[in-house]
Amino acid sequence: MGIEILIAKCNACGLCVKECPFDAVHVINGVAVIDYDKCTLCGACVEACPVDAILFEKPGGEAAVDLSKYTDVWVFCEQKKGVIQSVAYELLGEGKKLARARNSELCGVLLGHEIADKADVLKARGADKVYVVDSPLLKDYVDE
Repeated sequence: MGIEILIAKCNACGLCVKECPFDAVHVINGVAVIDYDKCTLCGACVEACPVDAILFEKPGGEAAVDLSKYTDVWVFCEQKKGVIQSVAYELLGEGKKLARARNSELCGVLLGHEIADKADVLKARGADKVYVVDSPLLKDYVDE
C-alpha cells in the first residue's frame, strides 16, 4: 500500500514533479523523491512517469470498494451566511441530468448552522432528498 519510486528505473526527467498538484515530488541527486508528508496518493505522478518508475497501490486495494452499491448522485450545496450559492443550483441542474441517466435520486448536501429551512429551497430546485448537517460548530463554516 502506498507509493514508491523505483530508483533503478527513474531517469530524473522531472515530469512527475510538474504533475504533482501538492508539490510532493522533487528530483534530488538525479532521482525523484516523494515527500510523504505532502503526498495525498492522488496518483498524478504515476500517470506522468514515462518509464514506469513509480509503484502505486491505493489504500485498501482496488477491490476494497464495490462502487455498484452506490446509486444516488450527491451534490454539495455551498452556502455562505445562510445564503445558498448560485453554483449549487447549477450543480443541481447538472446532477439531475446525471441522476435521470442513472435512474437514481439527486441528493443535496447542506452544511451550516440554522439552515434546516433551506432544504425546501433545494428540493424546489430539483433535489429528491436533502441531507442537512446543522450545528453551531458549522456557524462560521468555510469550505476551504
